[in-house]
Amino acid sequence: MPPLNDGGTQSGSQYPKVWIGGGAPDVKWAPSKIGHAASILEDALEALGGTGALGNVQAQGLVTAAELGNWDAGQALAGTTQAAHEHITAVFQDLIRQYAAAIQTLRKTAANYADTEAGLTKHERRIGGQAQPASAENPTWHNVPSAD
Repeated sequence: MPPLNDGGTQSGSQYPKVWIGGGAPDVKWAPSKIGHAASILEDALEALGGTGALGNVQAQGLVTAAELGNWDAGQALAGTTQAAHEHITAVFQDLIRQYAAAIQTLRKTAANYADTEAGLTKHERRIGGQAQPASAENPTWHNVPSAD
């Protein structure tokens, strides 16, 4: 292995030339497409909430000792079914919370990309001595393949 100060000739930290999923490693993400993905997920989450599935699991998913019968095995099974019901309900609630968090993260990511791209475009034009455009609608990644 060459010494660390050998003028950057080490290749250990270089990224692959082609992504495993295909495409070049410098693929850019369009903020509008990220926002669109967030909207699709949000619609699906709202549809799931509209089904009343969580309420049904909470209200109707528990099998009680009375429903299982007044005998030893039924009473023991009731404790197991109660623990399972509590766990399934908690996992379902956590799924919904994490789903909503993923949507929020996508929206923040889209905003960050858009803000960064606008700032870079503004800075590039300032350096080049060009006048500022009325809006940053013209992305600088027009010749880079789409990530979707």
